[in-house]
Amino acid sequence: MRITQLEIQRFRALEQVSISPSADFVLFYGDNGAGKTSILEAISFLATGRSFLGTRLPNIVQQGARDVLVSAQVTEGSSTHQMGLQRGLNGLIEGRLDGERLSGLSPLARALPFLVVGAEGLSWLAGTPARRRSIMDWGVFHVEGLGGGHYARYRKALEQRNKALKNDTLQPAEIQSWDGVLAESGEAIVACREAYVARLCERFQALAASVAGLPPIEIGHQAGYTREKGSLLDALGRGLARDRAMGATYSGPHRGDLTLNCRGAPALEGLSRGQQKVLVSLLVLAQQELLLEVKQRQVVLLVDDLAAELDDERQGRLWDLMTGTGAQVFLTAVDAKRVQPILDSGRAVQAFHVKQGSVMEVEAR
Repeated sequence: MRITQLEIQRFRALEQVSISPSADFVLFYGDNGAGKTSILEAISFLATGRSFLGTRLPNIVQQGARDVLVSAQVTEGSSTHQMGLQRGLNGLIEGRLDGERLSGLSPLARALPFLVVGAEGLSWLAGTPARRRSIMDWGVFHVEGLGGGHYARYRKALEQRNKALKNDTLQPAEIQSWDGVLAESGEAIVACREAYVARLCERFQALAASVAGLPPIEIGHQAGYTREKGSLLDALGRGLARDRAMGATYSGPHRGDLTLNCRGAPALEGLSRGQQKVLVSLLVLAQQELLLEVKQRQVVLLVDDLAAELDDERQGRLWDLMTGTGAQVFLTAVDAKRVQPILDSGRAVQAFHVKQGSVMEVEAR
């Protein structure tokens, strides 16, 4: 998987950027606020319609502009695809793949599997369960291959059930009319999450054993309901009175979580910030290895200032692991010297200097 051409228009400070990535490592360096991370965000936007930082659209569109447009040429094996996405402040969105207008964004996500390594990943530890669910759902979509239809049906049924719970005039049977669809799709999601987490845990532990200084990490999956007590349909029935009192459904994969613990406590409490960076980096690297093993596909890795808070030895080991699958890596740094282990690795490096929203290719050194 390679991005061989990238066009960005009206994205944050990037008014118009056109680059032709051609190396294993594509480095963007420059001062803080210059627009380095925005380039990585633009790639995530192209694949998913949103920034990996979770920034709302009005804050992504360049000030004074009405929309944002990102397009790319992507090569995988012998196939080359042209993809593009335009979103406007007026709510209009248009995605295209090989010239065909898309009705949804799933084809773009499937055409450009990407993963993010860096400070953003720390929100998996400190953030809400929704952030950690995104790890599982990436694997469910790309590795386990569960179709998006299950998620769409689940979301619709959940929305309708929650709406019914708030209606005091409805009888219990009317509320429970949504339980069958909710349970069927929900249990398919939970089963795929569980299968993926089992794969992820095994691959993570193998990687962690090769990196010094990281204590034992336990990875687990919470389904969002007590499976030992029966099915999701049973859980919805048992919780109906509570759900009605609260006006929301409290059982199901929308309340699931990926647990990351160190010696029985949340990893956030037992690890230094540098160790936390190593942990989330290894999680991402385990994900990319699984995609290659199961689907024979490579990801595009977006590495945002990984060098911060990591010594050269840890950096060097992580860089070695990142290149193990042959993935193309887009990375940012304040200064090229911060990623010296890459420059010294002998791998092909293409460097761009980013300054006040402009991007210029320079000699890598």
